[in-house]
Amino acid sequence: MKKLFFIPLALLLLSLTGCTKTNDSDKTLNKDTKKTEVVSGFSCKIEGKDFTLPDSLSYFKKDDKSFTIYAKIEIPNGQYDDFFFYVNTPIKVGDFALSHDNNPGHVQFNTNRFKSAKSEFDAFWSDNGTLSITKFDGLNLEGTFAFVASGTVNDVAKKLNITDGKFKLKLQ
Repeated sequence: MKKLFFIPLALLLLSLTGCTKTNDSDKTLNKDTKKTEVVSGFSCKIEGKDFTLPDSLSYFKKDDKSFTIYAKIEIPNGQYDDFFFYVNTPIKVGDFALSHDNNPGHVQFNTNRFKSAKSEFDAFWSDNGTLSITKFDGLNLEGTFAFVASGTVNDVAKKLNITDGKFKLKLQ
């Protein structure tokens, strides 16, 4: 008697879980979602040398009056380079001047690439340049930048050319 009860129960369970119809509109939605995902990162040339960061080490923050972009690269021997952009106007698509007097924005570039002691670093500030925001949707920010920065290395004045800057960043 138990065998007779088990067989119809097994058939009923198989019929309920065996096949489901795939909704074609879900497939299209998934494909469209993948197409709109923003791959993020930060890259530029520092004195002609490539500088590239994955998204986990670069991001942007914003409030009602300003926005910042941060990017840092550190290699196992302790050498690092980091960028900190600050613009004192609300974020929007457009061009922003980068100057030493922070009108409307500036960049600070810190590095220990010129130091023998990795605990020391040199700071450079933007003299002139441009940050261009090409896309902003509230959560993702894209754009380009280039600037000249000045600072000192071992008490000697030095200028750095930062060119070919590009970014696709996520809000943090």
